[in-house]
Amino acid sequence: MTTAGSREGSPIPWPDGDRSRELLERVLAAVHEPADVRYYREQWTTLRSANSMLYQPHSETVESISLRICSEDGRLGVATSTEISAEGIAALVRRARALAQVAPAVRDFPGFPEDPGTPTPAIPVARGVFQDDLEARGQALADAFAVVEDEIGPARISGVVNQGISQLAVANTSGLHRNSYRTVAQANFLTEIASRDPPPSGWAEMAHWDPARLDLIGLAREAARITPRVRPRMAKPGRYRVLLSGSALFELLSFLSWMGLGALSVEEGWSFLVNGQGKRVAAPEITLVDDPRNPRGLPAALDAEGLPMRRRTLIDRGVARGPAHDTLTAARARTRSTANALPPEAPAGSIGPIPRNLLLRPGTATLEELVKELRRGILVTRFHYVRSVHPGKTTLTGMTRDGTYWVERGEVQHPITNLRFTEGILSTLAGTELVGGKVRAYGDERGFMSAVLPSLVSRSFTFPSATTF
Repeated sequence: MTTAGSREGSPIPWPDGDRSRELLERVLAAVHEPADVRYYREQWTTLRSANSMLYQPHSETVESISLRICSEDGRLGVATSTEISAEGIAALVRRARALAQVAPAVRDFPGFPEDPGTPTPAIPVARGVFQDDLEARGQALADAFAVVEDEIGPARISGVVNQGISQLAVANTSGLHRNSYRTVAQANFLTEIASRDPPPSGWAEMAHWDPARLDLIGLAREAARITPRVRPRMAKPGRYRVLLSGSALFELLSFLSWMGLGALSVEEGWSFLVNGQGKRVAAPEITLVDDPRNPRGLPAALDAEGLPMRRRTLIDRGVARGPAHDTLTAARARTRSTANALPPEAPAGSIGPIPRNLLLRPGTATLEELVKELRRGILVTRFHYVRSVHPGKTTLTGMTRDGTYWVERGEVQHPITNLRFTEGILSTLAGTELVGGKVRAYGDERGFMSAVLPSLVSRSFTFPSATTF
């Protein structure tokens, strides 16, 4: 079977050419059932550092194919392979077909989506990512290490710099064929004064679609500035006002997406949207958007079903809107896909659609104004070891880390020891009093989840216990 309706987005030729269309057509020609197929190609470079030394630099290129077949009685089988020879494709089809025979039937399967007829969104990409000079990047890391030691003296510096390009091409037996590329760069620094026990630490991170715009020197200087110079004072458990940095917010909002902003969690009854859709769940200062084309973030053009991704409001001035949908959940809800499909293979296949390109609308406050608004409370640089407690209530637990400070009379006073928190994400957003005007992009190491976020002040955050470090 052949595909039609190809619309290329942000074309970047790989150095050895692009064979995605030919591969997808070969796979679809080998099946007689309804099916869709994804071709992934990724090239990543990772530079890690520990103890102020670069270690384990590596580069990898991976190609894979994911095939999803629908049997006559509406059962979906998904198989993946990195073997793209004729024999590998034949084996892939056999596995997907066999899995479809034993999979549970899909309720109200609507078929695979037809091409919507609109162009694949053009998104910004870094065309020079293939030619990046790794030696120069390593030297930039060494320069960043030197900046930290100039700022705080002998230090132990850890971190990572990731950058890469990924291709997603999707075709199906309904005639859709789409192809897109995206580039991702992400970096972070953890700085520690190793001569003290326990060592005080600082943290800084950022992401961008263009590796050339990762400011490693600026990040290193920021992490050093956050690192406490004096011994932290013991913190007491309790409820406090908090100033949450973008890094801390990224942790919370990523969990909010996983835990409740997708349609499958609504279907299964454990999302806050079951009873919260159309209701006020956050302060009027909070507008949260899924914005996959935002050039300030890590833009993406297509979801895993090949549909063009688009901007959509999730929380509008505190009021919750509808969940993210893919083709399957949209059919069951009698609506249309919001183009938030995740790859159907494990581990994403069991999660259902979620928004992955978040934007929290900024306010106008400067950092100084945020600290003054906090008045008396805790400044949190980031959270660590965060886990879900109650998805329906959006309750999480975790620890503060790498720069926790006490604020009194609107001024940062001194570092404090870390605390464990147990708090609801929506409770924090509902208590928002002031939102910062400066935003930054954050992302995980391969840009699967990303967000463009400011800092904010919330009036109440629960810390049930404290540490001694």
